[in-house]
Amino acid sequence: MTTPHYSDNIKHWGLDRSITFLNHGSFGAAPLAVLQKQNEYRAMMESEPVHFMTRQLEPMLWEAKESLAKFVGANASELIFATNASTGVNIVLNSLKFEAGDELLTTNHSYGACFNAMKWFADRSGAKMIVANVPFPIADKQQVIDAMMNCITPKTKLLMIDHITSATGIIFPAEEIVKLVQARGVDVLVDGAHAPGMLPIQLDEIGAAYYTGNCHKWICSPKGSAFLHVRKDKQSLIHPLQVSHHYDVPNSGNKLWSSHFFWPGTHDYSAFLCVKDAIEFMNTLYAGGWSELQKHNRDLCLQARKLLSEKTGYTLPAPENMIGNLSNLFLGETKMPPYGFNYLHPVHEKLFRQYNIEVPVFVWNKQQPRSWLRIAVQAYNHFS
Repeated sequence: MTTPHYSDNIKHWGLDRSITFLNHGSFGAAPLAVLQKQNEYRAMMESEPVHFMTRQLEPMLWEAKESLAKFVGANASELIFATNASTGVNIVLNSLKFEAGDELLTTNHSYGACFNAMKWFADRSGAKMIVANVPFPIADKQQVIDAMMNCITPKTKLLMIDHITSATGIIFPAEEIVKLVQARGVDVLVDGAHAPGMLPIQLDEIGAAYYTGNCHKWICSPKGSAFLHVRKDKQSLIHPLQVSHHYDVPNSGNKLWSSHFFWPGTHDYSAFLCVKDAIEFMNTLYAGGWSELQKHNRDLCLQARKLLSEKTGYTLPAPENMIGNLSNLFLGETKMPPYGFNYLHPVHEKLFRQYNIEVPVFVWNKQQPRSWLRIAVQAYNHFS
């Protein structure tokens, strides 16, 4: 008997049905209906490029941004679109000024690209990068809080944390951390790459100075759609990576700061426009909308990791209350690969080549290298 790989929701995606795709977390996957909307925006652009770019684009982007702002609990004037969360991190780090003797704090769970960015800006300015060691396996959220608070000093200028870690797949208590750290006079940059669409986030309640997140992962918009949120009192510090026409835009009221980021140059902006469409489409998959979708994905993830743990005999590395749509399974001790980005672990390759299963295997971390298999659950997945 052939085991079905997918739920009925697979009809909304163009994924290869011969592959069991358990890696939505890496790059996302946009539904066919959203990709069709992207084609329509591109057709509008190419049918009359001048009309589209000069008359239609800016109000359409603002409408998409208002939809996103409502979804993530923020004001649209405090949001800008970016191509990915790593871009958002670089915008912030490039804008802020650091000096020799300053300390920039992050954790050993930090996403590799963002870790590298902080290291580069620290090295360039003569600042010192501090890495808080959060244990994994982990028992509870207090271990995350304690690891970071123990590293805060009078020299700490910025803390960068993941909201949901990539390689280890755990939810950090972002709101609690932000309140504790900012009470010590230290601003927080949250890398929320996986959070929008996986968690019901409210950025105004989290209260971080800076928060960046991807839309192409769990909101399921096309690749290259993300955002950066900058709290109003910090906006004067943050500038585009690419200064362009809108640097000298006349006073635009509450749109002034975000308007500086509007036009980096001629570009295909359709992925940004599709964020509104993706939010609306994903809301239709279940009768209960986004809340039911998020509950379904998390419940399935918890059910799946329990099964895998029982089959392998391995203890799960994190409690249920720190898990969303991602979960890890310990595979064994190993050695660090010479280079981590897009590293294809032998188990990853065997599962793909021999069994048509697409699921990532990470080596984490440098101090005690271990192999971890990470499942990611989206509406098209099925327990089978």
